[in-house]
Amino acid sequence: MVSAWGHPAAAIDVDQLYLNVDARWELPYDDARNAMVLDQSARLARSLFDNGWQTVMIFGNSLFDPADSARIVSELHPPAEIYHVTLTPDIETVLERCAGTARRREAVLRHDFDVHAARPHPASARLDNTDLTPEATLRALVRLVDEGAGRLV
Repeated sequence: MVSAWGHPAAAIDVDQLYLNVDARWELPYDDARNAMVLDQSARLARSLFDNGWQTVMIFGNSLFDPADSARIVSELHPPAEIYHVTLTPDIETVLERCAGTARRREAVLRHDFDVHAARPHPASARLDNTDLTPEATLRALVRLVDEGAGRLV
């Protein structure tokens, strides 16, 4: 991350925060719990900014809806510039990358893929990382942000 951004950067995985309240993924989806987790991710990002971090990425499937990203914007702007980038690998790549991962059943992955494809965030910069390594994906994401693509505020 240091070489991609030119300084230390943090990454907050919303799913990791979910695991703090539902460690076995037993609970059904709940809008209020989703809002709480997004608020917590924004608070964590703010604490990182307050302690000198220049770049904080918040990522996860919970951020594809404009109402959800608005929660992040309201908490972090100002002072942060906020960008929305959607990774759009093809479904076969998603399935291949998630093969053998606990709790990543093919039917669920296909369903989530279809949901997100049908409702893209209108302000998001899209990044097809089907043929990119994680490092190349990060470099492409940095280029998009440096170009201003997907800027929300």
